[in-house]
Amino acid sequence: MSALTEFNRRDALLAAITACGAAAEVLLARFRDAGDTTLERSFKSDGGIVTNADIAADEAIAEALGLYDVTGRIESEESTAGAEDSELRWVIDPLCGTAPYAAGLGHWGVNVALMDRTAPLLGAITVPTMRETLTSVAGRGVSRNGKPWSPEPPPGILSEQLVDLEINGPELAARKMSDGSLGWVRGVDHTTTFASMAYPLSQLCLGRLAAVVAYDVGTVHLAAGLAIAQELGLKVTDGGGDSLDWGTKGPWPVMIAAWPDAHERLLELMR
Repeated sequence: MSALTEFNRRDALLAAITACGAAAEVLLARFRDAGDTTLERSFKSDGGIVTNADIAADEAIAEALGLYDVTGRIESEESTAGAEDSELRWVIDPLCGTAPYAAGLGHWGVNVALMDRTAPLLGAITVPTMRETLTSVAGRGVSRNGKPWSPEPPPGILSEQLVDLEINGPELAARKMSDGSLGWVRGVDHTTTFASMAYPLSQLCLGRLAAVVAYDVGTVHLAAGLAIAQELGLKVTDGGGDSLDWGTKGPWPVMIAAWPDAHERLLELMR
């Protein structure tokens, strides 16, 4: 596993699982104003919503990772720490789905991935409202709630299946709807959107969705889920069917993660 040795591979996975659990605890404590804590909302410069739960989860993850001897740069949606030239980097979204979380909806999660300079080495996603945690280590398989996991694809063909569609921002969504980019949706049974990547990617990996298509979404939101999807043998590409360039700094214009048959049919529709 590149910069991960046999000795610290287990520590890295334990660190990711511990980090997910720590974030889940603080997020559930504020979800729907639970317990003695109240959700406080504000907005970033780009208009995206952020809450005190995002910040608390980010801090809990950093603290949890510090308990383990797996050094690396931390690149979170809410903070960064460590040297830019680090061989390893933790790529984190401490609350993936802030908008549904703030609205009291349950389709949100936590993303924790460890990458080297070329690809994800391991991924962990937890969806606390469903009590589901998926983890993967490259070449070592996938676990669901601590047990080996090998799902079946959803039944039927793409025109009978559910596909998740995520578009980053209302202006881009409006352009995609007007320029014909979304014509492929006519070839699926239904499309849905969750304003999250952790939630739909976890459902894809559980065999409940046929595909996830994301426009203009970046690494912190995708690395954990795509690490798990690829380890399960699902297809992960850009809109042209080529492998993703994990060295890119910005978001990918199009990302497709899908079960193989659905992926092939989606590419046909998009072309």
